Amino acid sequence: MGERRIEETLVSFAPRFASLAWPIFITGTLLTLGLLGNLIVNPPTFHTELSDFSPDSESKLAHDRIAEEFGDESRPMFIHVTVDDSSNALDIDSIHLMALHLNEVQAMSQFSNQSVDSWITAPSIIQLALDEEANGEKISDIDSWPSILDLTVDDDVTCTLSADDQLESAAAFASSSLLHKDLDISNICQYLDDGTGTGEPSASSTMWIVEINPDLSTEERQEIQRNLRDKLNELSSSSPLNYESASIDLISNDIDENAFDNLILLISIAIILVVALLYLAFRTVNRVLFPFIGLTYALIWTYGLMNLFGGRFTALEVAVAPLVLGLGIDYSIHLQRRFANYLESEEDTSKAWMATCGHLFAPLTLAVVTTIAAFLANLFSPLDPIKYFGLALAIGVISAFVSSTLIVGSLHVLFSKTSGNTPRTLELPRLSSWLSGLHREQQAAILLGTIIISGASIIGATGLETEFDLTDFLDEDMEIMQSRGMLEDSYESAGWKLIYVLMEPADGDSIPADKTLLAELRGLHSDFESNDQVVGTQSRTASPTYEGPYVVLRDAILRDASFGEKYGLEVYKGDGQVYAESTLNLALVYADLGQNNSVADPLTGDTWADRVNHTVYMENNQIVYLRNEIMVDARTSADSNKVVDDFEIMLGTTDDAGKPRGVLANHAIIHLTGDLVQLDHVLTALNTSQLNSTAFSLFASLVVLFLLTRKIVPTLIVLLPVVIATLWVVGSMIILGLKWNVLTVMVTALSIGIGIDYTIHMWRRYERNKAEGMEKREALEDSIATTGVALIISSATTALGFIVLMLSKMPLIQDFGLITALTVISSLVLCLVVLPVLLSLSEKQLSSGDS
Repeated sequence: MGERRIEETLVSFAPRFASLAWPIFITGTLLTLGLLGNLIVNPPTFHTELSDFSPDSESKLAHDRIAEEFGDESRPMFIHVTVDDSSNALDIDSIHLMALHLNEVQAMSQFSNQSVDSWITAPSIIQLALDEEANGEKISDIDSWPSILDLTVDDDVTCTLSADDQLESAAAFASSSLLHKDLDISNICQYLDDGTGTGEPSASSTMWIVEINPDLSTEERQEIQRNLRDKLNELSSSSPLNYESASIDLISNDIDENAFDNLILLISIAIILVVALLYLAFRTVNRVLFPFIGLTYALIWTYGLMNLFGGRFTALEVAVAPLVLGLGIDYSIHLQRRFANYLESEEDTSKAWMATCGHLFAPLTLAVVTTIAAFLANLFSPLDPIKYFGLALAIGVISAFVSSTLIVGSLHVLFSKTSGNTPRTLELPRLSSWLSGLHREQQAAILLGTIIISGASIIGATGLETEFDLTDFLDEDMEIMQSRGMLEDSYESAGWKLIYVLMEPADGDSIPADKTLLAELRGLHSDFESNDQVVGTQSRTASPTYEGPYVVLRDAILRDASFGEKYGLEVYKGDGQVYAESTLNLALVYADLGQNNSVADPLTGDTWADRVNHTVYMENNQIVYLRNEIMVDARTSADSNKVVDDFEIMLGTTDDAGKPRGVLANHAIIHLTGDLVQLDHVLTALNTSQLNSTAFSLFASLVVLFLLTRKIVPTLIVLLPVVIATLWVVGSMIILGLKWNVLTVMVTALSIGIGIDYTIHMWRRYERNKAEGMEKREALEDSIATTGVALIISSATTALGFIVLMLSKMPLIQDFGLITALTVISSLVLCLVVLPVLLSLSEKQLSSGDS
């Protein structure tokens, strides 16, 4: 059906639309009020965790399956402790005060053993040593460090630890993770050597590690850590000690708590800007107020429908409102500019509105379809938050289109009146004239410049990195970010992360517990020692900090050589490793050790039975699962990626004869899991999402354009500026130093959705002008003067709507706002500068071919 036929059909429907204006407006209002009521009564809650972004994978399934026996991944909370006057945090008075605060906190029911697995703190470690070596002497009764040393350290102990010392690993962990970089133990060494001096260690700060029960729900863990942070802040305000807290759960909690405030702030600013720009463009109350009402309805419909149908909100949904406003205002501007033109010759507002919808039916509908396709392309993402974000944007675009045509149209029919002195819409004659001259005189320069910029963008795109970190959602000035910064600056291995090496039976119901298994566990230990990303390996004698079946066995034999002799096991003095003298059944060894309830860990107070239960799961005296929990220092996405890659190389494949997976191919299936591995999967999935969404958007646009033109050449001409705009956007990311993340991966698809909107409007106007008998040059110049100006105005409002995102307190959303605004500008420039040149050249080529 041709444009004129569509327009005539809709105009004939004008009387019907006029009679339906009130029902349409009332129905839309009731729907809006209903959804708004649901939002008020059941407001959406935001959930932004790493697990929300992590795609399903074999390692994740294995982790969940094995975690049923061991418990979930540890969730440590890090607490940075300093003295107000920056004095020694380890002097005896500070230790006494920390012990007092620790007892006060532990006495609170909400921090019971059911909520907290362990407290690793300076006073608790000292008290544990006193319990073991000094018959439970209380730290509060001791008035000096020499007294502590006399009660807990044997006379023949010195400051030097050997590679086979059972305390070496604990000492390496404490020095790198619990005590400030400026730690000085010379006074302790002097006292142990000759009994003189103060015996007092010195450090600017110490760190507490509180391990929250990982089997609690996310909400329960966050509540416990919020309350603990509040309690420690209270103690900080009333004492010379200062406590700063940070953890993954607190980061997620603070992101979600700030998300709603960010949403309200961005909506408010976006609405103010949109109203101001509408008034600048139309300068009448109705043509400002009615689109404002329509867009408000669209926002409520978008969030209301997502909330009504149980959509899971993350911090990404904060960006939905400005994007919907920015895109929705584009529809209103095109509709109202054409509506104003029809009102000059038509007194019936319903006919004028129907004629407007008919005139813009093809370009507007096609633009909406391609934009929705670009957003729905995110449904192919393996990441659920990106799927929901794309779906929310698609719902927003549909809502904005419906409200801009039906709600705004009904308001105009009901309340607008024709008038001979209606203010003219904004026009830009000088700019239109300049663009027309540019197309005539600088075609070669335009094409050459486009090729150069596009080529540079392609080259730069190969160097774009992918990054993801939950802290990207938080302002650097927030309390938790300040605390995190202090941790990273103060400790060698601050805020370490965990990675897991899990084993389950390859065949049958158990893992053969023979010498081959012991040899590979020993090899893994050596690999950990040589990996400088493992906590504790930077000390003079590398001692990797991890909990696993091998290190538990090794510590037990070092602590009691007779236990090893009982099973033909010994720690060789040369390399400090465990070897078996003859045949071996490790299952019996661990079953025996699992009955020992004496203290095994000098930091946490865990017994041997606890440590076995954390690392070895057995049924009927046979080993079913083994778990190695390794602490690694990975502060950035690049660090995390390197850790995972190095561990995968270390483990090898089942075809690698000299690697654990190859050697144990008939013993066990080895999985690498944990948050770090999930993060690596997120980074991979982001790249997949970006490629899939871009490819789908291009394909959808190509199909739509081909159905519209029925010719391949016009299709490619209209699509080419869109593809180039996408390249320019990627190039601008290089210049601005941005990286691919959970939001910017959507920029290419968004660029296609916006760019195709502009080129369709421009091309359809040009074709219509030619159909009405205009010469090609005149048709092009008129298209620029009318549709081109409308695109400039609408792109300005769209870009400003996106720029509002830069006022967010979330750096991730700030970057997204900047790059999406540049997307609009790139699309506009290519539509108004490059597309007319391509159209002109194609016409010349066709004319030459015909002749």
